[in-house]
Amino acid sequence: MFPVESIYDAATDERMFPDLLRRIGDHFGAQAGFLGWMGGTRTAGFQAEYGNDPAFLKSYVETYAALDILRPALMETPEGEPRPAYPLLQSAEVRESRFYREYIAPQHIVDNLAVNLIKRDDMFATIAILRTGDVAPFSLEDVATMRGLVPHLRRAVILSSHRIRQADLMAAYREAAQGARDGLVLLGDDGQILDLGPEIQRMTGFASIEAARRSAFARALARAADAGTPILREFDFGNRKLRLLLASQPLSRNRYGDVSEGGGAAHAVSVTEVDRRWGFAYGAMAEAHGLTGGEARVLEDVLTNGEMIGTAQRLGVARATARSHLHKIYAKTGTSGFPDLCLFAHRFIVAAR
Repeated sequence: MFPVESIYDAATDERMFPDLLRRIGDHFGAQAGFLGWMGGTRTAGFQAEYGNDPAFLKSYVETYAALDILRPALMETPEGEPRPAYPLLQSAEVRESRFYREYIAPQHIVDNLAVNLIKRDDMFATIAILRTGDVAPFSLEDVATMRGLVPHLRRAVILSSHRIRQADLMAAYREAAQGARDGLVLLGDDGQILDLGPEIQRMTGFASIEAARRSAFARALARAADAGTPILREFDFGNRKLRLLLASQPLSRNRYGDVSEGGGAAHAVSVTEVDRRWGFAYGAMAEAHGLTGGEARVLEDVLTNGEMIGTAQRLGVARATARSHLHKIYAKTGTSGFPDLCLFAHRFIVAAR
């Protein structure tokens, strides 16, 4: 009997899936296996695999997914029902296909016992084990045994996909946060709003994501993502008129995270209120770099006034003292002069109150 607890171990750490697949394959006398997914855009991928030729896996994603003559039959199979491919592989139509001749036959695949663990219009996830070489196809007993493992495998895939989705969501915010000013909006592949930051909700007054999705703001976000360049639009949020700069950037993600809940974040749009005044967090800069009180006052003066010449007079100190403070500021902040200091200071930009 296969140890079910090992399936749930893989759910908490996706790095264990290849070993789990190998153990399942050994249990069924298979030589290879994979956990793969196919998106609504026909994008294919493999989350885990063992025993397969990497070149063939790559060619499937790039070329043969679109030619897979077996996939329609697999997609017709009810979710959770194991289906061996051996009967299909005996048909003349399949054997004469390019997919069989160029992909199945060269790998000497005898049978493929596959299960749609997740099946939706926009995504399905399949686990399969393959028998290759001079071996017998899977038996009815094998199918029945796999059917008993399916509920556990399905839960493990959903749990691991959900965890990866959350990790990708956090990475998306980290990836995009440096370019954000007032806040971020995350969009899916189709430009639909997936997540509004609390700053955006306060700015726009939208009570929910659904309300935002029906607005002109949502349409402008989608256009910004499609254009790939910043766009400026004026919006009327109740009694407030705001000019907002919308700048989109594409996000990388593990599409396996889409399996559990649908499409994940594909674009992050930073939203900036262009008429809002900005300043610097001088106290935070001083604290972060160990500036003395005198150095902090010099820093604030030169950045506020945009020049160094009148600093000593404005602060009522000797010019030599002001110069000494400024050079210590350069040393402590790792900057090489006034222009470099100005660039450095933009890391600490905040909205003026």
